This record gives sequence, structure tokens and C-alpha cells, in this order.
Amino acid sequence: KRQVGIEYENLMLDKLDAAGVPYLSEMELMRRGSAKTPDAVLPVPIGVNGHEVNWIDSKATFGDPIAHSRNRAQLQGYVCRHGPGLVIYWFGFVDEIQGMDEGVVMMTEFPTKVVQVPVGPVN
Repeated sequence: KRQVGIEYENLMLDKLDAAGVPYLSEMELMRRGSAKTPDAVLPVPIGVNGHEVNWIDSKATFGDPIAHSRNRAQLQGYVCRHGPGLVIYWFGFVDEIQGMDEGVVMMTEFPTKVVQVPVGPVN
């Protein structure tokens, strides 16, 4: 199970690389002393389907209410530390968990359209 999780996490990081999105990986964050980290933190937020995304967490599982309830405290910790983010449930999820957690958007694959969110003053 852990090996499958690592494979999907690497797939997500490869897609971030291909999209040209800068990120700090979970390993890099741990080296810097962060204890609880998502799989990737984005120093420059991206927009995904109208949502701001500052971090991405990869879940190589199906997101049902029971599985998601085990992740809720973890995800809310990420929102508190890093702002809104994205969870990819690679094997799908039930619609009722979308929107359960403020600041967390869910998808079943890496987004096909990623928009860089402007940072700093806008003139």
C-alpha cells in the first residue's frame, strides 16, 4: 500500500514538473524541519477550477466518507499552515465529501489546466 502511495506521489510531482509549477516536496520540507507536510507546497499559488491552491496532497485511495474522515484533521492542519489546497484521490471519491472541508478542493487526477496566481500588488 505504501509503495502505491509513493508511485502516485511521484506521478503528481512529475506532473508539477511538466506544468512548470515550482514546489517544495514533502522530503524537502522534512529536511527543513517541518513535521506534518502535504506532498507538495507551492511557493507561488496556482489556480485550479477557480480555486487557489497552495499545496497538493496525493491519496492513492478511494475517498469515501470514512476514509476522508481519517484525513480531515491532517488536511485542516495544511489549510491552517499553508492556506487552501488540493487533494487528489486517484481512485475517485464520493461527491458528498467535496466541500466538506473549507479550503480543500478534491480531484481524481492532476488538473489539466493550471493557472499561475499573481502574487503581490496589482496595478
